[in-house]
Amino acid sequence: MVNIGQVVVGIILLLVVIGGLLYIFYSRTNAVEKTGYGALIMLALVSLMIPIFWIVENSGQASAQTQQFELGVQRGMAVYAQYCVSNCYTIKSNKLVNPSYNGYTISQLNNLSDDDLNRVIASGNYAPGVTPPSNSSQIPVGYQFGGPLSSMDEQYLFDFLRSADPEYLSKSGYPSQNGFDSLVSYLQNNAPATYSTAVALGSTGSFGAPVDMTNQKAITIDIANTVTGQNCQPSCYQYPNVKVKVGTVITWVNKSSIGHTVTAATSESTASPQPAESIFDSAGSASSYNLIAPGQSFTYTVTQAAYNLNPDHAVMYYCKIHPMMLAELTIVP
Repeated sequence: MVNIGQVVVGIILLLVVIGGLLYIFYSRTNAVEKTGYGALIMLALVSLMIPIFWIVENSGQASAQTQQFELGVQRGMAVYAQYCVSNCYTIKSNKLVNPSYNGYTISQLNNLSDDDLNRVIASGNYAPGVTPPSNSSQIPVGYQFGGPLSSMDEQYLFDFLRSADPEYLSKSGYPSQNGFDSLVSYLQNNAPATYSTAVALGSTGSFGAPVDMTNQKAITIDIANTVTGQNCQPSCYQYPNVKVKVGTVITWVNKSSIGHTVTAATSESTASPQPAESIFDSAGSASSYNLIAPGQSFTYTVTQAAYNLNPDHAVMYYCKIHPMMLAELTIVP
């Protein structure tokens, strides 16, 4: 890529050199009295060239660093695609949905310091409140922790993840190039099986195909203790995904041994869900944790606002006390 600044500096340097040489030639053709002036011009020329060479050198270093970062982003994309396999993203309508790394959303990654991000990459630290996969092999870590990531892999991943941070790019003088924007096409061309898996997950969502209850005006969903084979801890909502109509009355009954909440989330990202209290929240408010005690219940009537919350008309909900308890409502008019 042509660096305009380097071209301009090069032209100026060329003009200065040509001018100096012409003056020296002129002074030599006009006897001894001009020799002193020629020497002074040569000294001035050399003094001028020193900062020019310094500018050119620094410009060259900046250009090399930018090229190295761009290469790191591309190679980091390959490392991310190979090793980030546990609920890292889905693909809907050929677009990347809810990308994350070790349970951190893109926004959370952008807020990490460089040292903290490096620790997340090297040691496989998960986001607070997010339970890592039970299969530890799904958590990529560096060689020093017995994992597959070399020191170069770690640097490439750092560059790739940081490419999604506009503030970091601006501060570092790098061009805007969010590596996540190219991930879908990369998967299509280089990892078709991974691409197909992400598309399949995007079509059914993280909660699987919904149980159709659109023919019922009122339904009941139990909250029960976790049984073998379930990932929700320490309890589970009876149906991971239920299809209901606007106006359906839903009652959650706590049949588990401890208290919980039923709280709508602002998005469908399973990493660190945030409450959408205006939709529904049995806890009452952000500063309140009124629990549904064992044997008690919470009732909600599905609203048009819930239908409009997300583009696919689904509302994820969770327990504020136990964010690994997740489920979804798929809403139709």
